[in-house]
Amino acid sequence: MRSKRTALWLALILATLVFPAAGIAQDASPSKMFAEWLAGYDRAFNAKDLDELATYYDPDVTIYEGGGVNDGWADYRGHHLGPELKGFRDLEFGHRNVKAHWLGESSAYVTAEYQLKTQYEDRKIDVTGLATMIVTKSDDGKWRIRHSHTSSRRRPRKE
Repeated sequence: MRSKRTALWLALILATLVFPAAGIAQDASPSKMFAEWLAGYDRAFNAKDLDELATYYDPDVTIYEGGGVNDGWADYRGHHLGPELKGFRDLEFGHRNVKAHWLGESSAYVTAEYQLKTQYEDRKIDVTGLATMIVTKSDDGKWRIRHSHTSSRRRPRKE
């Protein structure tokens, strides 16, 4: 009887290792996984690499930013992000305090703080903000932003 119980416990432990909990197959820590994912996004943003940034967006993405709306990656790239990146000088951008929550096996929402420092034309920009992204896993297995909503405020001056 004891050996059957031991075998049952071993089988349960093995099953737990081989078959993770439903919906968590991507990673036990979605926040860590998406923090690493956003670090790649940040590198592409700081490099002003629109081709690489395109790999982070669903073609039908909606962007809510600065009181405006962009419908689709082509609209966002051509009428918003592309012209901005072209004009940014001394760019520093990054996310922190990333928190993610599974919505299903292939979707999640991610919240984060971000910081943007740059020079744009004759203005110095130094803002912090909040971002909420709905991300979905595409057929090729890559995560893409399906919807993004950001807000920002100027950082207080240090005296």
